[in-house]
Amino acid sequence: MDGTYGRSWMVKRRELLGMVGATVGAGVLGTGAAEARPQDVHGRRPPANRTLKVMQFNIWLGGSRVPGGRAGIADTVAAVEPDVVMLSESNPERVAYLLADLAARGLTYFDNRNPTDPGVISRYPIIEYASFPSWSKAVVSVDGVEVAAYSGHLEYRYYVNYLPRGYGGGTPAPLETSEYGWNEIPTGPITDVGLIERLNEASGRTEVTRTVLADAAEERAKGRLALLAGDFNEPSHRDWNHRTRNLFDHHGTVVAWSTTKAIEEAGFRDSYRAVHPDPVGTPGFTWPSDNPGADVGELTWAPKADERDRIDFVFYHPNRRIQLLDSVIVGPSSTIVRNRRVEESGRDPFWRPTWTWPTDHKAVLSTFRVSTR
Repeated sequence: MDGTYGRSWMVKRRELLGMVGATVGAGVLGTGAAEARPQDVHGRRPPANRTLKVMQFNIWLGGSRVPGGRAGIADTVAAVEPDVVMLSESNPERVAYLLADLAARGLTYFDNRNPTDPGVISRYPIIEYASFPSWSKAVVSVDGVEVAAYSGHLEYRYYVNYLPRGYGGGTPAPLETSEYGWNEIPTGPITDVGLIERLNEASGRTEVTRTVLADAAEERAKGRLALLAGDFNEPSHRDWNHRTRNLFDHHGTVVAWSTTKAIEEAGFRDSYRAVHPDPVGTPGFTWPSDNPGADVGELTWAPKADERDRIDFVFYHPNRRIQLLDSVIVGPSSTIVRNRRVEESGRDPFWRPTWTWPTDHKAVLSTFRVSTR
């Protein structure tokens, strides 16, 4: 596929994502109880602790952009065996395919029946579910310990982490920088941090996230644990600091990205950064990912820049019943830099696929211990 066709496809993909992930209401869209099955039968007493593996997984339009991508999604879940998966670029049809593909592999997962993107699937019973703009929720029962798990896929436009890299971020008119679209900026990088932060706030990503943070506070007041994960289409304030200002084409900028900051201010912890606090040695980039089944032109949006960022996250709210054990990147250890496939040079731990990798993101897998009594 030549670069021109690849670029037109990518713009089309962004438009599709806008339709899939569009805000469809100002509050909760629906709530209900999902079908559940007890995990322990015949009167067996569950163990005092359970390992809970949580994966954030952007499935790139259901794996449709890679030969064998649909099977690759199920193979990823089957290999990693996460207990809860937060799915981005999903929809009810794609989730139904995934559950069927997992069943064919002898695995039973439940889903939270979100009518649009994003979704949640779980090996544990889902006892309640709800939908929000750009987010959905599944309340999972882990041997009686109830966990509110929130899955997010946030606004893809206003991707203003591209401005310091010399590219427009798809900011819509009539806002500043809208004239550049997703294209290279003729005058070079824009490093006005005040402008970057204003345009980022205009995306609405932080606003819709505050809605689920308020809901999570209510869930915690009921005694439930809380997890929050997603493809934010926005980096972390912990990754654009004084130590990285001259790395990764940040061009001297230090940006307090507001969505991750709001989540941390609500008491949540970034699981990957908690285990790997160094954004230089363990940057944890999740986008773009290399994918041998896709042309490089499909994997990069800023071909003359180092556009790597960590935009996929798993957060948890500290509680005596949950302990973070580990967090790793699932996906190829190679990436795309300046339109070339390269190996990551940091010390990030990777779970490298031996199966077809189905997406242009890397997944994040965080492992917890949950005390059940």
